[in-house]
Amino acid sequence: GIQVPPHAFSLVIGGLCKEGKLNEGYAVFENMIRKGSKPNVAIYTVLIDGYAKSGNVEDAIRLLHRMIDEGFKPDVVTFSVVVNGLCKNGRVEEALDYFQTCQFNGLAINSMFYSSLIDGLGKAGRIDEAERLFEEMSEKGCTRDSYCYNALIDAFTKHGKVDEAMTLFKRMEEEEGCDQTV
Repeated sequence: GIQVPPHAFSLVIGGLCKEGKLNEGYAVFENMIRKGSKPNVAIYTVLIDGYAKSGNVEDAIRLLHRMIDEGFKPDVVTFSVVVNGLCKNGRVEEALDYFQTCQFNGLAINSMFYSSLIDGLGKAGRIDEAERLFEEMSEKGCTRDSYCYNALIDAFTKHGKVDEAMTLFKRMEEEEGCDQTV
């Protein structure tokens, strides 16, 4: 038969994961390996993302470690999906550890990564840290998108800092020319 390229596997596995069919996605992944096709970072990331988004962070982390053990280098997207899953499950300290690992390894942190952390810190009541990360973004040359703004605005309003939320909203509107999808 035809040798199926890794990209095709990535599309199928990604589609199954998006439909919530993680077991089927994982079965395709294992079948791919059994048939001699090598996975790649994108394939691992799509599976890790599926597990993380479904709230199954332990399996996401297990896959991340398997990926590393098999000699693959996770990229910033891989780490950001793990961090997002950890934050959504209230595991902010672990998420911050991954953040520091990425910084230590010189990976350019993207806005999705930052917005997950800002949101996680905000939900944990750690507003000062969330605000510090938000400010750090521009210092590091990372563009702040509406998700980052919304995460911090949400944190401010949920902790009674309505004036700060309004100030940030105006700043989003004026300074950044950012789409305010709040």
